[in-house]
Amino acid sequence: MAIIVSVTTLGCKRRETAPPKPPEAELWLGGDVNLGDGGTGQLKAIAQIVQGAAGVVNLEGPVARNSPSRKFRLWNAPASLVELAAVNVRVAGIANNHAGDFGPNGPQQTASVLRERGILPAGGNAGPAVLNMSGITIAITAHDLTDGVPEGLASELLGARQQADILIATFHVTGPVSYLPRPELKHAADMAIAAGAKLVVAHGTHAIGPLERRGDTVIAWGLGNVAFACDCTSEEDAILLRVYVQKDKIAGVDVLPLRAGRNKRPAEPSTDANGVFDLLEAVGTSKLTRHGSFASL
Repeated sequence: MAIIVSVTTLGCKRRETAPPKPPEAELWLGGDVNLGDGGTGQLKAIAQIVQGAAGVVNLEGPVARNSPSRKFRLWNAPASLVELAAVNVRVAGIANNHAGDFGPNGPQQTASVLRERGILPAGGNAGPAVLNMSGITIAITAHDLTDGVPEGLASELLGARQQADILIATFHVTGPVSYLPRPELKHAADMAIAAGAKLVVAHGTHAIGPLERRGDTVIAWGLGNVAFACDCTSEEDAILLRVYVQKDKIAGVDVLPLRAGRNKRPAEPSTDANGVFDLLEAVGTSKLTRHGSFASL
């Protein structure tokens, strides 16, 4: 006699596991930083805002000690670099219109001192800075557009892209304060995107500018100031970007409104984040999703 036993299993489904999240590096990017003699705590509030992300800023003026002069000059005393390290600045752009304020050897000396302090210089003879984070290689370039688009920019950007998984291109511009990008910046940004940059960032006119998504590239047309030791700029509205980087893309961008530090007053979170977001959208920013004190792009 054959006995057939039928077993029916009800309600049992195969458990599906979510694919592992790709490795991700977190950066923050700010505009112009000038610390003078330092020691005034102008960056102390930045640490809480960026929460441990690795920082990238434009260091306005060389690393040097001030000396009496009738000429207006910007400088960052060697001791002031401790303040950059305290907010985890890993890359400092040194290509700007004040890089040579203490002579033609200033950029080379600045690059050398930054490296001694564990900060990678970017721009000029220092070339691109290359960060390795979470298994991701990130090349960060810095170029000064004060005299127009540099000759050889396209090849330099392509060379930097070939060294890394992701290229971030930063540009310094000068001219009247404006929320809209200057022609030379637009040209340079087009070249960076053609070279494969996934993030293009500008600073220098001291004003914030629109944020744009163009395909899979994000463009920040103006970050404004982070902090200036002198009272030589009146612009206070600024933004920081918190950027989530994966091997093949920028996975996310948070926009963090900032009240820039001026003279001896420290930088701090903006007390009118919505006003900053309204301004950004008014000048052509791609849609922002607001989350109170920050927004995502």
